[in-house]
Parts: sequence; structure tokens; C-alpha cells
Amino acid sequence: MSLERVLAGFAIASTTGVIFGVLIGWYSVLEDFCDGLINFLRAVPMTAWVPFAVFIFGIHESAAIFLIAFGSFFPIVVNASAGARQTPRILIRAARMLGTPPQKLMLRVVLPAALPAVFTGLRVGLGLAWVLVIVAEMLAVQGGLGYALWSAYQFSRLDLIIAAIISVGGLGLASDRLISLLARRILRWQKGTTGQ
Repeated sequence: MSLERVLAGFAIASTTGVIFGVLIGWYSVLEDFCDGLINFLRAVPMTAWVPFAVFIFGIHESAAIFLIAFGSFFPIVVNASAGARQTPRILIRAARMLGTPPQKLMLRVVLPAALPAVFTGLRVGLGLAWVLVIVAEMLAVQGGLGYALWSAYQFSRLDLIIAAIISVGGLGLASDRLISLLARRILRWQKGTTGQ
């Protein structure tokens, strides 16, 4: 149950975070409009959103997915926008000289240049998703590792508490390794530029 919630919330956060991040980083008008709102929202601790999620969605699966998606969104969008903003201008000029239409610059130049920062954001966001699923399952939904952890605490079962902690750590490590493996495959071109 915890894995399903993390996958659902992270899928929403990564899709929206990468799209909005690249757009915000590339279009200065959009950055001026969204920067203040994003920084305001991400300054609010995620635990403060738990009562809001329960009030809107009730004690339901949607509350947990909302918390995971909402919390994971911010590191992804911030990193993606930073990556897009730092696209080397020489790459943009070269693409234009080679005949790349302006409307295709983002897909062909900006997004590939932003990918290292995007993957950094994805890793941070995924780690945060595992934190938030535990918080959500303790307070907003029933079932899952967080719920088991809280129940074990209430019954003073230290063995189950440790087992739940190890399970979360193992799942978090495995999912991070998958993202890292995907990043290495996609960013093979980067090895020649970073001295690796």
C-alpha cells in the first residue's frame, strides 16, 4: 500500500514538477509570476497540510496521494527551473544557427541541458515522498507502513517498529537506486564533461 501511494504521488509530482520547472526556468515572465507563490507554499511545513488534506479528502487514499504529490513537487520544480535557467547560451545560439525553430528549442536544447538538475530534483523528491507517506499513513489514512509503525508504537512493539523502519529504508534505497540507474543511462553523454 505504501509503495502504491508513493508511486502515484511521485508520478503526479514528477510530471507536473518537470513541466512547470522547465517552463518557469525558460520563460522569465512565468518565473516572475510563479516564484513568489512557489516559495510561499514550500515554506509551509508539510505536516501543516495534513488537516487540510483530511478536511478536503477525508480519511481516504486521496489525502495521502495529495500530501505525497504536493510535498514532492517543490524540490522537483525548483531543480528543474534552475537547470533550465542555466542552459548555456552557446547551445541555444548553435541550435538557432543550425536551423532549430524557436518553438522547438525547449524540447531539443533546454530540456536535455536541464536533465542533470531534473534528476537531482527527482531523487530529492522521491526521498521526500517516502517521508510523507509515513506521515500520511500515521495521520490521514489507514493501512501501510506508517500505519503499522504507529500501531506498533501504541502496542509497545519495538520489534515491529524496527521492522517498519528497515522496510521504509529498504524501499527508499531501492527506489533511489532505480532513479540513479535511469539517470546514468540517460546522462551517459555527461561522463565526458564531468571528469568521471
